[in-house]
Amino acid sequence: MFVCLHNTYSSKQVEEFGRIAYGFDVNTVVITKATASAAQSGIPILHKLAYKLKKNILFFEELDDAIEVLRPEKVILIGNKSICDEKLDFDEVGENDLIVFCGASTGFTKLELEKGIGRYIVENEIGALGNLAIFLYGMNKK
Repeated sequence: MFVCLHNTYSSKQVEEFGRIAYGFDVNTVVITKATASAAQSGIPILHKLAYKLKKNILFFEELDDAIEVLRPEKVILIGNKSICDEKLDFDEVGENDLIVFCGASTGFTKLELEKGIGRYIVENEIGALGNLAIFLYGMNKK
């Protein structure tokens, strides 16, 4: 399973996303469409952390690039209830799936949601880091 942070501009968000993922023993973190300080300092910080922990980081310009290279069985985009119709069933997540969390406060666009299956974890907006932590905790209990 790959976890992906998509569309972020915050270096701190990139760093914390990686810390949470690696803390739950995720082997590979994927970052797509990072801009501003996320690309300039967040990616290098996360790369250093990944190297120290003997983990992997993949950085792609767009979500389409990650899908093309990784070839996941399913792409599951984690959003909020206002844009995603169904609550995530942790049993539907396979080991070859790409789970995408949106780093932007505006959430996924309609075009981005068409690239996969939109699901929500909690009804209120708690951001990518909160959703990632709950998702990985739920997967560990599975």
